[in-house]
Amino acid sequence: MRAHWFLLIAAITTIVTPLSATSVRRLSFEELIQTASTIVEGSVVDSRTYRTGDGKLILTSYTINVQENLKGSSGSTLTVTTVGGRIGNTILHVAGVPVFQPGEKAVLFLEKTGMYTTVVGLNQGKFAISNGAVSNSSAGLSFPDGGPATPLKMPLDEFKRQIKLHSNR
Repeated sequence: MRAHWFLLIAAITTIVTPLSATSVRRLSFEELIQTASTIVEGSVVDSRTYRTGDGKLILTSYTINVQENLKGSSGSTLTVTTVGGRIGNTILHVAGVPVFQPGEKAVLFLEKTGMYTTVVGLNQGKFAISNGAVSNSSAGLSFPDGGPATPLKMPLDEFKRQIKLHSNR
């Protein structure tokens, strides 16, 4: 049943929000940590795009090779699912939904939504790793309070230390 709610909310968000932004609750770093059931450092090794059973939505599932569990536990690989993707000439794009590239390394804040594992807070919960630092993007997101987005960037080691510190509270 929760899977149906996830898909319904995604469909409604796609229909009623402007194409340039998806409205989502702003999450602080501490809220990301508290909301996530699992936080992993990993890299994208594969993806698969497909339609839901009823054919109404396009989903993309990414296979993540887990290098380190920072909160919770997972196997050596896990699957993260997002709404959107391309099948033939049909493209479903939802602003603010994270997209992954093969080989990309990231720290991901994850939660179970029905039968899917999803990224917490859309783009807020995906932190790309580059040159020993992590950063997230607020691209495609708007917030009900109308305030500007404030992406987070910090050295990877400090980021992981902060996650472990806040996870133990």
